[in-house]
Amino acid sequence: MAQPITPIPKLQLTITMLIQAAESLSATVIFPFVPQFVQDTGVTGGDERKIGYWAGVLESVFFVAEFASVYAWGRVSDHIGRRPVLLLGPLGLAFSLIGFGWSTTFSGLFIFRCAQGVFNGNIGVVKTVMAEFSDATNLAQTLSLIPIAWSSGTTLGPIIGGLLSNPQERWPNTFGKLQILRYHPYLLPCAAIGLLSLSFFFLALIGLKESSPVILARNKKEKLRAAASAEPTSITGLLADETTGYGAMVRSDVAEAVETPSSSRELATSADEELPTIRELLVPRLVIPLLNYGFYCFLSTAYQVLFPLMYSTSIPNGGLGFNPYQIGVTRGVWGVLNTLFLLFIAARLIRRFGVRNIYIFSFANFAICLGAYPLLNILARRAQRVDALVWAVVVVQGISNITLSWSYATVQMYIVNSAPQPSALSSTNSIAQMTATILRALAPFLVSSLFAASLEWNVAGGYVVYIILLCVVAMGIYSSFLLAKESS
Repeated sequence: MAQPITPIPKLQLTITMLIQAAESLSATVIFPFVPQFVQDTGVTGGDERKIGYWAGVLESVFFVAEFASVYAWGRVSDHIGRRPVLLLGPLGLAFSLIGFGWSTTFSGLFIFRCAQGVFNGNIGVVKTVMAEFSDATNLAQTLSLIPIAWSSGTTLGPIIGGLLSNPQERWPNTFGKLQILRYHPYLLPCAAIGLLSLSFFFLALIGLKESSPVILARNKKEKLRAAASAEPTSITGLLADETTGYGAMVRSDVAEAVETPSSSRELATSADEELPTIRELLVPRLVIPLLNYGFYCFLSTAYQVLFPLMYSTSIPNGGLGFNPYQIGVTRGVWGVLNTLFLLFIAARLIRRFGVRNIYIFSFANFAICLGAYPLLNILARRAQRVDALVWAVVVVQGISNITLSWSYATVQMYIVNSAPQPSALSSTNSIAQMTATILRALAPFLVSSLFAASLEWNVAGGYVVYIILLCVVAMGIYSSFLLAKESS
């Protein structure tokens, strides 16, 4: 008989997902206006050809700073608890976002962009908390929610950035009258995301509970010790008998007051447990999931970077010639469908077919998603327009895109289960997040450069970038078969 599914703590998971969404919101809000913002600082010396380079620096340094700080945040959370670390993230992010929008020099933009990456370094702790609030029966359901936070942020971030930038031109009779927004035309979108982050901070301050089994065990031990050493009174004197009477009831109440979440009860641990080093964690049990996670992060970022580039480029130059409205609607439709599938279908499929099988299937869809790009342009060139056949391939690509998020949820389950002990869960997730951030920092530069070089030099008909990426997909599919079967 199937084990009943434990209800997930909805409030706790909602708070942690909002904190996670702050990362993708802050990472992508600058995309619509960063080229013009860079040019306005004067760092390019008026040479428009240099804008892409300096804008790329700002986009990548976010993930580099996150990479440099993520493991430290994880270790800190092991010592002082998850809750303080998660509170510091959105609070610091709010001020660094406002500072970014307030800046008028490139050095200011660089410093505050680095700060945003640092305060987003707690993203590994977010995933740890979500795992600690889960157990074996609902882990798939919980981890399938993680991509929703990321995809929601990457969808809303650019919309807010594009809609609220340059208020003097968009709303000359309202926001445009404010001198501060005329002098700082990109402050409004940054402040909007900053205020969202600040609201996430206050929500977490009120409602987020501690989830670390080590910290909870330590607190329990301290409360029991305090109860045992209390001065004898007409009530506490009864504590001398630990097994019967009111003393046993008081001790039971103390234990219940610090009861851990479901996964913490399963993974009972000592508060004095030593934390493993990075070398002790990097064993095949973790390295193989990390390898697969690395392939996923690189290819998913490459796919996202190519989407606006390829869709907006003219048909003769290798794209589809879509305008920003068409790109936004297409991306938005698949974003909504992706969210619905993750909410209602993904966890059921994982439980039905197994973690490993779903990961292999969903990761293989990168071949369809990336392979569709050159096919779309070939068909559009033949028809000299975007006809029904081209739209049919767009639909197929979008359907395959929906399955990609299942790879994220399933590989996260492997990473969570690879932790050798409960106290190592945060460090394990932090190492995984370091892998993700460094590859997300490299992918935009590498893929954008390959896309431009392919078109400029007409290598392999302008499609060499897709050939290279499909080779990476093949390597990723091979590595997916190395994942342990017993985890499915």
